[in-house]
Amino acid sequence: MNLAPLAPRLRARPGHDLALRAAGRRASSAPVDWDRLSGGELVDALSRDLGEASDRLSYLLLALLERRIPSTARVVEFTRRWRVEGLSAPLTVEYRRLRTPRRPTPFVIVDGVVMDVTDTSRSKFTTGIQRVARETVTRWTREHRVVLAAWDVTGRHLAGLTSDETGRVLLDGAGPVTAVPAGSVVIPFDATFVLPEITVNADRTASLRSVVAFGAARSVAIGYDCIPVTTAETSGPGMPGAFSEYLATLASFDAIAPISSAAHTEYSGWASMLPGAGLTPPAITTVALPAQVGRVADDTVEGVRSELGLVDSTVVLSVGSHEPRKNHLGLLTAAELNWRRGHEFTLVLVGGNAWGDGEFQAMVRRLRRKGRSVQMLSGVDDSVVWSLYRMARFSVFCSVNEGFGLPVVESLVSGVPVITSDFGSMRELGEGHGAVVVDPHSPLDMAAAMERLLTDDGLRAELVEASATLPRPTWDDYAAEMWTLVEGPAA
Repeated sequence: MNLAPLAPRLRARPGHDLALRAAGRRASSAPVDWDRLSGGELVDALSRDLGEASDRLSYLLLALLERRIPSTARVVEFTRRWRVEGLSAPLTVEYRRLRTPRRPTPFVIVDGVVMDVTDTSRSKFTTGIQRVARETVTRWTREHRVVLAAWDVTGRHLAGLTSDETGRVLLDGAGPVTAVPAGSVVIPFDATFVLPEITVNADRTASLRSVVAFGAARSVAIGYDCIPVTTAETSGPGMPGAFSEYLATLASFDAIAPISSAAHTEYSGWASMLPGAGLTPPAITTVALPAQVGRVADDTVEGVRSELGLVDSTVVLSVGSHEPRKNHLGLLTAAELNWRRGHEFTLVLVGGNAWGDGEFQAMVRRLRRKGRSVQMLSGVDDSVVWSLYRMARFSVFCSVNEGFGLPVVESLVSGVPVITSDFGSMRELGEGHGAVVVDPHSPLDMAAAMERLLTDDGLRAELVEASATLPRPTWDDYAAEMWTLVEGPAA
C-alpha cells in the first residue's frame, strides 16, 4: 500500500500538518515533499514529525490508512505501542498488513460540522425521528456549512451521501452547503459531530463511540426517549440491549437535547447515574419539538380525498408506526366497538417501519372481512399526511409511552381534536389544548371518547376552539435553538 497520498491530507490549511496542529506542535523544519517519499521513507518521516503519541493522532492515522473509522480498542492499542516502541514500529506493522487497493478510496478530513443521517438517508418514512431529522437538517444546510454523512452496511465506513440519499434527507430540493463526493470516506477530526437520530446497530454504535472520543471537538445528540429502558417490554427483540450500548455512547457526548420535558426527565435520570461510574455526564438541555404542519391547497386535499375513496366518509385518523407501543390493537378494538354500535367512519392508519405487528395485521384482516372500513398507508408524501389531517373529524394517538408525540401537536395545529394518553408528554401537549385524554390501557375508555367525538358536534367545536391556544413554535425556531446548542457556549 502506498502511503504517499496520506501525508498531504495531514497538511493543515494553508500550511503544515493538520496532525501537528492537533498535537499543538509546530513544524521545526521545512515541509517534506511527501509525494517523493517511498512507503518506508514516509513511515520514517511521520515517525519523526508527529512527535508525542496521542489517541487522537492514532485515530487519525488508522482512519487514513484503513479508510474507515478504527475501533476504540485499536486506537488505544496503537497508542500504547507508539508510546512504548515509537511510531515507526506500529506504523510499519499497519503498513505491511494492508493490501494496496486497486482504486484508492477517496477520503475527506472534516473539521467542521458533520451530521450522521444514516437511517434518514435510507428511509421513505415521514413520521417520528425521520421527520425531526429532515426538518432540522434541511434548515441547517440552508444557513450553515455542514457535511451530511451516512455509515455503510458494515458500520465502519462513514461516507458522503449519494444524490438519492440526499434527496431523501432534504426537503423542498434544498442542498447541503458543503458537499462531499458520494462514496468518499468522511473522517471527522476536530469536528463538531451531530446525531439527529438514534443508532442501535452494534457496529455503527461502536464506530460512533470512536468518532466522539477521538475525532470530535464537540458532539451533540437529539434525545428522543429512553423507552427501551423504561418500558423494555414494548421494544423489539434485542432493542433494550442495543439501546443500552447507544446510551453508553451518548455518555461521551458533550450535550443531549431531549425533545420534551418528559424526555428530559428520562435522560436526566440516566445521566445522574454516570458519576457513579466515574463519568462526567453530558449537559441535558431540553429543546422541545415545534407545533407546525405543512400547508396544502384545498384542491390537493380534495384530490387525496378522491384518490383514497373518502369523499363520503367520516375520517378517523391515526399517524404512527405499527409497533406494539403505539397501541393500535387498542385502537382497533375501540373502533370495532363503535362500528358495532352503528357508527359509520373510515379508520385511516398512516405509518410503517413496524416490528411485532403480526397480531395487528391479522386483526385488520378480520375487520375488513366483516366489512369494516380500514385503510393503511405507508411511505406516503407529506402532502397526503397534511391532507388527511385536514379532512379528519378527529385523530387518535394513545401510545403507551412517548418521548414527545408529534401526531398530537400536528393534529391540534391542524384544528383537529385528538384522543391521546393521560400521562407524560402526550397529556402535557394536549390537555387543555383540544385533546381528550384517556387511559390507553383501556379500550373501553378509548371507545367512549371516540363515540363522543363521532356524535357530539358541540364538543368537537369546543375542542377545535381550544386547539387555537396551543403554543406554535415553528421548525425554524427549533432548528435555530438546536444550532445554538451545536455551536456550544461562547469561548
